This record gives sequence, structure tokens and C-alpha cells, in this order.
Amino acid sequence: MKKISSIVFSIILLSFSAKAQQFKRVGVGIYGGPQLFGKIYTSSNLDKITGFTAGIDLRYALSKEPEGFAIHFQPGFNTFRHFKEEGKHTQLYTETTWQWSAVHLPLLLRYTFSSGKVRPFAEIGPTLRLRQSLTLKTNGYGCGIAGCSGRETDQDMQSITSKDAIALTAGAGLEVDLWKVTIPISVRIQEGFGTYATKVLFYESPGFDNLKTRTIQLNAGMNF
Repeated sequence: MKKISSIVFSIILLSFSAKAQQFKRVGVGIYGGPQLFGKIYTSSNLDKITGFTAGIDLRYALSKEPEGFAIHFQPGFNTFRHFKEEGKHTQLYTETTWQWSAVHLPLLLRYTFSSGKVRPFAEIGPTLRLRQSLTLKTNGYGCGIAGCSGRETDQDMQSITSKDAIALTAGAGLEVDLWKVTIPISVRIQEGFGTYATKVLFYESPGFDNLKTRTIQLNAGMNF
């Protein structure tokens, strides 16, 4: 039994050693995960949102081992949905739903802090955001002496709202070697540099000149 255990342990050590010797400076992978928190207005607080991010990871290491700097280009697709309701079970009730989707092109500089099997890292870099859609839906009712009446709107904001095309992506996480692949897990924040600005005036609705998209997301992937 001890002999079998020794053989298994030796095989594991050899596999880890081979993994270390086979470090590749150029690699490709995939990533994805949920959007956790976000906001639309600059003056708003972060709130729970739904959505996802998914894309591919193209890596070029600047060192000859896992520890050190690496450049990651990670084109991907992002979605965002923020739902808010006010006045529930009252005479004046409103629902507001923001939705957007965008192609993100982040170019990140990542620093990995060790060459072990489990490696913490931090990353930061600019992101080109190509927004594909932006909608605002409202629904609600008001009740008075004469009864209740409802109102529903559905506005396509994509064409009338300027796009914050430049964003900053920053995050931290762990890389874990698992057999012949590496599993990165990270938490990221994506913050627009500029704010949205409407191209038309909205006289009967809140102003939209202080819009800014900020999201916090959880990512996991697989690198080959």
C-alpha cells in the first residue's frame, strides 16, 4: 500500500514539474461570469443587477515564468439589467428597468505574484466599449379619488444618448493550475471615464445627462 502511495505521489510531483517546465508565454482561453452590482446615474448608489460577461482571453507573458507581468486582450460581450421599484403597496407605484448590451475590448496588464500552483494576481487597463443597445422601460400606476390609472413607457435610448466608449477595467483574483489548464477567478470593476449626454432635451422626464455605467462582476475562465 505504501509503495502504491509513493508511486502516485511521484506521478503527481512529476506532473506538477512538467507543468512548470511547459509554461507558455503565449496562450488562449475563455472567460465568463455574472454581473453582480452596478449603477446608471453618477449620483446613484451601487445596486444589485443581472447580466453576464463572456469572451476570449489572449495572453502574452512578459516573463519566462508565471510570476511577473503579462498582457491580456479579452474581447467579450456584456449585458446589464437594473430593475428598481418605488412605492410598492402605495397609491403611487413605479417600476424602472434599464438594459444595455455592449462589446468590450479590454487590454489589461496583469501582474502575477508567484509561480506556484495557486497564484494571486492584480490587473488594470483601458477598455474600449462599443455599446449595442440601451433601453429604459417604466411602468406604474397612480390612485386617487377617481380611481387608479397606469402608465407604461418603452424608450430606445441608443440613438439619442452619446456613448461612453472608454472605460477602465481593474480586478484581482487567483490563477489555479489544474492538470493541463489554468483556471483564473477574479472580481472586476468596470468604470466609464466619461458620462453619457443626451442629444435631445427631455422636458417631461428626468434628465439623462448624468448617466454613467459602473459594474462589478465575477469572472472565471480556462486558459490553455
